[in-house]
Amino acid sequence: MESLLVWTLTGVAVALLLGRSRARASLLVATVLVASTAAGHALWAARARSRERSAEALRARVPQPVGDGGYVTSNACRACHPTEYATWHRSYHRSMTQVASASAVRAPFAGETLRSDDGKSYHLRRDGDELWVDISGVGARRIAMMTGSHHMQAFWLPGERGNAQIEFPFTYVFDDRRWVPRRDVFLVGREYGKDPSMWNRICIECHVTRGQPRFDARTDVPASAAAELGIACEACHGPAAQHVAANASPFRRVALHDGDGIDATIVNPARLPPARASEVCGQCHGIGCPPESWLQSGIRFRPGQPLAESKQILRQATLQKSACARQIAADASFAPSRYWSDGMVRVSGREYNALLESPCHQHGAMTCLSCHSMHASDPDGWQLAHDRDGNAACTQCHSAIAQNVSAHTHHAAGSTGSTCYNCHMPHTTYGLLRAMRSHQVSVPRVQDTLATGRPNACNLCHLDRTLAWTAAALERWWKLPPPSLTAEQRTVAASVLDVARGEAGVRALTAWSMGWSAARKTSGADWMAPYLIELLDDEYSAVRYIAYHSLRGISGFEDFAYDYVGTEEARFAAQREALARFSRARRPAARAELLFEADGRFARGELERLMAERREDDEMFLAE
Repeated sequence: MESLLVWTLTGVAVALLLGRSRARASLLVATVLVASTAAGHALWAARARSRERSAEALRARVPQPVGDGGYVTSNACRACHPTEYATWHRSYHRSMTQVASASAVRAPFAGETLRSDDGKSYHLRRDGDELWVDISGVGARRIAMMTGSHHMQAFWLPGERGNAQIEFPFTYVFDDRRWVPRRDVFLVGREYGKDPSMWNRICIECHVTRGQPRFDARTDVPASAAAELGIACEACHGPAAQHVAANASPFRRVALHDGDGIDATIVNPARLPPARASEVCGQCHGIGCPPESWLQSGIRFRPGQPLAESKQILRQATLQKSACARQIAADASFAPSRYWSDGMVRVSGREYNALLESPCHQHGAMTCLSCHSMHASDPDGWQLAHDRDGNAACTQCHSAIAQNVSAHTHHAAGSTGSTCYNCHMPHTTYGLLRAMRSHQVSVPRVQDTLATGRPNACNLCHLDRTLAWTAAALERWWKLPPPSLTAEQRTVAASVLDVARGEAGVRALTAWSMGWSAARKTSGADWMAPYLIELLDDEYSAVRYIAYHSLRGISGFEDFAYDYVGTEEARFAAQREALARFSRARRPAARAELLFEADGRFARGELERLMAERREDDEMFLAE
């Protein structure tokens, strides 16, 4: 607007110049230019004041800076530690929570209009670096914060009281470049998410550095604070004020460099004892029971301290003995939404609990840092250290196995079956619309599948094989006694039974595995389409999403269009189109365990029979 005014007035002056004497016109041009410049500057100044008032208003509505405890923020680390700062800055930890801005957002905010089930419309727009939403019946609201940075971004609107942050009902999914309803990015049942979540309760514990909810005990109004948004340097290294002050002396820095380099004024997790090192990660990556005071003061853990003094990590076997036993007993969904029935963690972001149950940690020195690194890794590789990819993370301890991996794995060297973590850390954890590796190091056993419903490592790769086939191989190689199996478990592929009878979380893992390149190479993919097509009509939107993405990887479906949050009618029409495509494709070889008959036709009636006998799903959600 300012530029338009300046150029309009200048244009008028030029036009007058062409029709008047040179002297008078020159004077007029000068006058107009001065006036237009002054007007433009006044408009610019007014706009700048308006933006500053808006910025001040926003700062008052987001978590306030913590003014105690020796926190100085990551800005104080940059000058002396430029490499470490740069590697952290590019990580997803840093950008996990941010003040919402056009410079950081990945969603377009370019005039889209979103509509929710309750009939409200949300019109998105940018104003400079600000993000705004015009809500029907409510008015304009500025987006205050955003969380997430790896696969999706969620957004938060200032609440009516204190600095509460209330979830915006849509999430932007990066892979699909689209907005979807917030509840549809989680594996949840129909009754979940009717009330919007509050960031100050569900995110502040882990998604910032030194988060303090600061809820008023009488009014329940938050005045939340944080040392820094995102997971920053001091989240892992502890408050740095003493470190910064001590190292202002160049003589001290030289002495540290020439000596052993150990500086007692700061915590280096790599130099902590194994238990203390992993607790640095466990403060966030663990299912825990915080003290009742945490809604006021937050978790008081500092790196290097025993985590148990600030937060009790919950193992399923000891849930009823925990400080949170009363709350857990009142919530029947607490354990099933986080653990498999044998106590193994089943949801993402809780890797520390899984590590604690691993023999490599219990009887060895395995820590989070055995495999992961913040500063020597690719953030897109789950912060896996550069020199710990493949089997290197395991063979650093299991040197005898490293000398002849195939003798241990019974698979060809270099194959996916000879990759340690494919057998001992299979994809049985769920989160972020995908399967993830379990961080509880375990051995594949058919007995565990029968007891919990959890797919075993062998059948997650050999999707075309039965549980009987797996049990026979484990008996042959490892002398594991074969379990008692039903006729169908002996004759129908385990993945087929999981699609037909598995609960929603199992169906999600199976659908994802049908898109996993290692499983497709091992099992073939030409038989998978009818099962993925069946899951396009699953009652859980997350299962539909995963099935669609796996289906798109099968020949003939690369351009298949389907909207996993579309209407029932639209989804059904797409499902019919997918079945038609499959019927035109080359028929797979006859495989009774995959329900393909001698002539290559798919025995859909048999799949329907298996599904009809499935016990009705309980309403479920996974607390990822």
